[in-house]
Amino acid sequence: MPASEDRTWLDALRQHVQTKPCVILRLDESDSGLLHASRRGLNEFTLARAHELCADIKPPTICLIFGKLSEWADPDKIEHFAYIGLVSSRSPVTTLETRIKIKRAVSMAPDTEQAMFALLNGTTHATQLQKKLRSSADVLVLSPKLSGALIDALVAIPANQGPIRAVAESLTAPKRYANFSAVQEDAVQTALKAFGLAASDRASRVELVGSQSTALARVPLMEDSVIEHDARAVPGYTLSASHITGRALFEKGTDKLEVFTANRRDLEHVFGVDLIYLNLTKKNIVMVQYKMLEPNGHLGEPTDWLYRPDPKMADEVRRMRAFASTHAAGPLEYRLNPEMFYLKFVRRNGSLANGSIITPIDHYERLLQDPSCKGPRGAFRISYNTLGGRYIRQGAFLDLIQSGYIGAYADTTSALNTLVEAILNGNRAVVAAVQSSRHEPDEAIAE
Repeated sequence: MPASEDRTWLDALRQHVQTKPCVILRLDESDSGLLHASRRGLNEFTLARAHELCADIKPPTICLIFGKLSEWADPDKIEHFAYIGLVSSRSPVTTLETRIKIKRAVSMAPDTEQAMFALLNGTTHATQLQKKLRSSADVLVLSPKLSGALIDALVAIPANQGPIRAVAESLTAPKRYANFSAVQEDAVQTALKAFGLAASDRASRVELVGSQSTALARVPLMEDSVIEHDARAVPGYTLSASHITGRALFEKGTDKLEVFTANRRDLEHVFGVDLIYLNLTKKNIVMVQYKMLEPNGHLGEPTDWLYRPDPKMADEVRRMRAFASTHAAGPLEYRLNPEMFYLKFVRRNGSLANGSIITPIDHYERLLQDPSCKGPRGAFRISYNTLGGRYIRQGAFLDLIQSGYIGAYADTTSALNTLVEAILNGNRAVVAAVQSSRHEPDEAIAE
């Protein structure tokens, strides 16, 4: 890989295996066949193994899985396979055995232990790996140094870079709203929920662009769904191609959802994150702009949570209004509220699993005139207490998006193009989701 590329995820993975070394898991033909036929295949499964084999496993850690299958048409012909995933948990289940859970497993190369050993041939780590592989045990825990050497050797294979990155990124999934990486994570999850997907539903395809950070690297995966592009471009999406960081495709019933992330600067240096949800089946478009609530109070627990608009907020509202005026619903379209812009307030350092509050932009403009939203020195601020429950909970908000009862009229991706360009020009990051019929041809997002 080019030395100039940012591989923060790889550096983090190298550090991780120094404290939680890799595990090699061997599957015989019987287990391989049964797992391939199971609901989630090799992507996610559990196994029970002897306590002594699993005692040194330190979840979560990287697992290299090797197995073989007899071909149905020719039982004498053996097909080998290899996967990389995570041992996510380890617990005793019987007097003699420990249960280990494997998740996020995706195909990798090479597909045999011998071919993997060849990657280290001629290095100081080859002898140590050879000794490990001579064991007849079906669970092998490697040393930290050998783990690091193997990771480097496997990542050097271009086809492995996307899958290994997708596994590695899940080790550092944000849990709190500490930065805009966490906000992007929530925006992606919100889009999936609006589409009606559960947290465990998997993408049928994930494309990671270059080495750019994206929450799409952490979405649930199918076994062979991840690829990584060398160039910063995603096929079929020419809109701001140089700024797209990832794309994922989900399918449910007769509909599909394409989600992509984009930002012109890294997520540590943008001014915010916006989510755009375009439903071409219901012909509505909704945009959510995230705002951070700050704790208010003295030492100890905050007594309230406040949002104080920055100087750019008034300009942003004016742009939203100008856009909305040109995207009114048609005469046969019905909306409870044709407003497309919403603000989602989240608590700084609060858990992503906790609730948030959502208000339409017209409600925000009313609050600007509300005396209860004036601070001691006359400055405007919004708080949980002054809102007094006058906001939308996320569950109700997602139901309204799904039904098409809110949002501006949109029957093409042209409005999405305009919004994404405006967001990127404002040095913000964007998560865009397009819901459409699986039976309709893809509509490219053009420049």
